[in-house]
Amino acid sequence: MSSSSSLPSTTTVVPLANVETNTENYNKQYLCLLYVITAGLLDENMGSDEQEIIEMIHLIIDVDQKKTVALHHQYVQPIYIDVLNDEYKEKSGVDEGLVFSSEVGLDGALKKFDSFLHEHYLHPDLGIKLTLICENCLHLRQCLHPESVKKSISLPSYYWSYFDLRFEFEHMYKTCERNNLNSMLEKLNISPMSENNYCMRHIKHMELIVYQMLNDGHHFEKPECIMSNLQQGICTLEDNIEESTVIRARGLPWQCTDQDVAKFFRGLDIENALQNDSIDAASSCNKKGISLEMSITFKSKLTMNVLIIKNERMN
Repeated sequence: MSSSSSLPSTTTVVPLANVETNTENYNKQYLCLLYVITAGLLDENMGSDEQEIIEMIHLIIDVDQKKTVALHHQYVQPIYIDVLNDEYKEKSGVDEGLVFSSEVGLDGALKKFDSFLHEHYLHPDLGIKLTLICENCLHLRQCLHPESVKKSISLPSYYWSYFDLRFEFEHMYKTCERNNLNSMLEKLNISPMSENNYCMRHIKHMELIVYQMLNDGHHFEKPECIMSNLQQGICTLEDNIEESTVIRARGLPWQCTDQDVAKFFRGLDIENALQNDSIDAASSCNKKGISLEMSITFKSKLTMNVLIIKNERMN
């Protein structure tokens, strides 16, 4: 695979092996490594500044045969910016010309990859067991899902569940450290690759780590699921709710519903959103200048912390 910084096209598809199309293929497991970057912050803060996705790479591994069968690399044209700053270009290795010459927006990029899966008999709709793997939760929960809501993009079903590589690594090698890709490579005695493009470098490092985990006997079995809807039901005093997963959201429009809140925070797995009794009777009659306060319960402390970091960054 050549360096993406020298690629002449904004879309690169590299079929690396033939995929069998017989019925036996339906029982096989495929892992689809996904890495995206936005036009803003990278690393642990990616997505917290709500910048648009400008590059995404999917790399598909046949688990049974332990081989990479395809790589799909797409530059994505942003809507709200028309230039990348020099510091970002140096760190990311992104070719600015390819980003802004791409005629494919996020919706088009997702549809291109979806068509690619169909054409190569790798699509879950065909009965294929294909699951995403991300380095962490940010790629889906803080980047792709929030941006798809803003742009009214409907995501295919396979973007609603994923393996978190960090958690899988910690489970496999019995470590409690918060690992990043570099520390995982170091623990596995794997030398980092030389690649200028940030996104390509990270997807190739993920590939090396996943192969080592498979060779060491790891099974990717229980993916995390992203909630598509707010759980229905009434929260009672008898419910066992961990206080560390509850926040208060102030300044919401008075007509805001729990489903509006769930849509706004999509990707972060909200279990319920309850209106607090903070509006006096006189104010509630005219609804002028009124804002609501809601208590929002998250499914886990992890997703709540993602929101807290994002809020701190935006403020």
